Amino acid sequence: MTVPDRDARRTRLLTGDGHFLADEPAVGDLHLVVVRSRRPHARISVTVDRALAAPGVHAVLTGADVRSVTSPMASLWNAPLQADAPTWSLAGDRVRYVGEPIAAVVADDSYLAEDAAELVDVRYDPLPAAIEPDPDGPRLYDDWPDNVYGRTSFEAGDVEEALAAAAVVVRGQYTSGRVAGMPLETRGVRASWTGDGQSLTLTTSTQSPHLVRASLAHTLRISPLRVRVLCGDVGGAFGNKACATVEETLVAVAARGLRRPVRWIESRAEAFVATVHGRGATVELELGLASDGTITGLRGEVVLDCGATPYMVGLGTGIVTAAMLFGPYRIADAYTGLVAVVTNKTPIGAYRGFGMPEATFAIERALDEGARRLGLDPVEIRRRNLLDPDELPHWTPSMMCLDSGRYRELLDDVAEHIDWPGALGAAAAARRDGRLVGVGVACYVEATNFGPSLTTAMMGIDNPGHDRAVVRMHPTGEVTVLTGQMPMGQGLDVTLIRVAAEEIGVPVESVSLVCGDTLACPYTGYGSGGSRGAGVAGSAVMMAARQMHTKLRVLAAHLLGAESPDALHAADGRFTDRSGRTVSVQELAAAAYRATDLPPDSEPGLETSYTYDPRSFAFSYGTVAAIVEIDRSTGAVRIQRLVFGHDCGTQLNPATVAAQIVGGVAQGIGAALYEQLPYLDDGRPVVESIFDYAPPLAANVPPVELLHLETPSPFSLNGAKGVGESGVIPTTAVLANAIRDALGHGGSVVDSVPITAERILTALDDRPDSAAHDFPSTADDPREGRCDEIRVSGMA
Repeated sequence: MTVPDRDARRTRLLTGDGHFLADEPAVGDLHLVVVRSRRPHARISVTVDRALAAPGVHAVLTGADVRSVTSPMASLWNAPLQADAPTWSLAGDRVRYVGEPIAAVVADDSYLAEDAAELVDVRYDPLPAAIEPDPDGPRLYDDWPDNVYGRTSFEAGDVEEALAAAAVVVRGQYTSGRVAGMPLETRGVRASWTGDGQSLTLTTSTQSPHLVRASLAHTLRISPLRVRVLCGDVGGAFGNKACATVEETLVAVAARGLRRPVRWIESRAEAFVATVHGRGATVELELGLASDGTITGLRGEVVLDCGATPYMVGLGTGIVTAAMLFGPYRIADAYTGLVAVVTNKTPIGAYRGFGMPEATFAIERALDEGARRLGLDPVEIRRRNLLDPDELPHWTPSMMCLDSGRYRELLDDVAEHIDWPGALGAAAAARRDGRLVGVGVACYVEATNFGPSLTTAMMGIDNPGHDRAVVRMHPTGEVTVLTGQMPMGQGLDVTLIRVAAEEIGVPVESVSLVCGDTLACPYTGYGSGGSRGAGVAGSAVMMAARQMHTKLRVLAAHLLGAESPDALHAADGRFTDRSGRTVSVQELAAAAYRATDLPPDSEPGLETSYTYDPRSFAFSYGTVAAIVEIDRSTGAVRIQRLVFGHDCGTQLNPATVAAQIVGGVAQGIGAALYEQLPYLDDGRPVVESIFDYAPPLAANVPPVELLHLETPSPFSLNGAKGVGESGVIPTTAVLANAIRDALGHGGSVVDSVPITAERILTALDDRPDSAAHDFPSTADDPREGRCDEIRVSGMA
């Protein structure tokens, strides 16, 4: 896919000129529909005779058909201690969740395929369903000793002694419920083979074309050089399209067998049970605090509900949750562990935030309760524990290296912007008048620039993390940037084009981007995910473009007869020597291709490239404050103000940074207050259509008041850190803390999300009359007379 010049980029999606898979002409294509399980756990037998006899049907594939010619998908993220759970394109004689693929019907059009799919006879012999992540629940895999998929842990210091020495130990259970990514464009696949059936071209809506190519080569048992993956515009992804999927293999198998192009477009209803879910984790946390509020120790146990099949990311989201429980705080003595358990639900996979919102929710809720127990201001307790700039880089107990930042400065900026003392006082006054107004604050860090290949290998990730960029200047002086990254609505295309234009010294309008083609584009091991576009791909493009500028400067010096390239002045697309002689970039490009007068040892043409493998992760960070009011009669939460302070290092495109944060906040509000994917006791999902799901509406998202610092990362060449997930990471925590303040009492209502209106009404009914408790005013000394010898455990 080629991303055109700036003016066209601004309007083409708005005018309907986007190139989405479902919009491509389907003349000559066959259409595939997947028959999915309607039971959470059962032995099955499948009869396809009636479906095969239906009008327009070309084939009906079952597990036996597909498994004989393919291999199961390999997991992208593996842990040292994990069970074996192969992921096949179609079920065999057993299904393990509602939505698991059982059969595939291929027909002349999607309507005929849908009709025939209803004729596939599936006989279910029900088995007990494991609904909660219980290691000893009904067994999903007969060759496993229990339902534990894997375990891992991180440890530093002596956590037992640290907790024993604490004045206060806050213990809590913090649950982040399942949510749907719900991109505007659902998933889709189109496959076609060469006439000899040896080479595949597959078009898919994905974040990671090269990763899909590698997966298909494995499952189809062919060389990666025989697989070409194409991707047009991506109508949103949010992690749901980060990995290869079983449907890609399934469509490819159908196309190879029928010697016809085959396409599959996921329906919206199908997506709720077929596309991976996000979150689904519970954190059991113990946080030890000294009497002055400083953290003495932390112990956490993460239970990840993997769903029925761990899929490609395996334990990944749970590992990140366990690793990120320490936040931006100074914690020396700690232990965090993970147990990942399979259940009869849709598999958990990548979703925006990837384990970090779950971790932030837990530590920030516990820290707020600790402040309340000790009579400390929530801002002050965080200020006392945040790392100072001179302590960075800092290794956390999970061996994450926090690279750079001004944590306290940003906390103070947010507190000042929202007028924290005034907000606390106004909320307390409102509560005395009978209104339920609350104020909350939360801090966070985001692991970005995902990609150090050595680090990812140590973490069990099979794909490397380096990124390659190619910059090509044509004889006209126009520039093409080739990347393995995929724009998906996050503005990455605009950012990379802007970086290239500025480094080369040409107008943005003269630069275009080519992406989404594994045959034409350079290899990118991990694709677009992990907030790595700006820091990793941006650094690769910057260096390749810088090399292009150097080539142009050398050529200009040669043609102008300058004493050295450094003697030239570059501006406005021209190089000028000290005497005033000048040559344009267009003239240089033409000369490079004409090749009649080149500097010694120069090659004709103009092309440069650079492969960048970052030294380490880079950590964005921030502080968020919110004011909410709860309607007593309905339980609805209205967000009056939300101030978001953020630092993602060097901002390559400030408008994109702002948009990314606001979009993430909107998804965080959904997870905090509205969105959920519950299951009935028999294992059936409650949500099977858009009418059952409640994402936030525009009216639910307040104006986000943004504050920014820019502290460059020492671990990226351009100083940039990622921003793609920052908005979503702290939002559940800050809203839970504000709601807790508004309610004036504890209880489990704010320790699991979503905090729906129904749950708030129940909490209001249960609230004791004397429960209200305000945080101390910052005008008071919070250390005076505060719990010096008191040890408290349990949640209020």
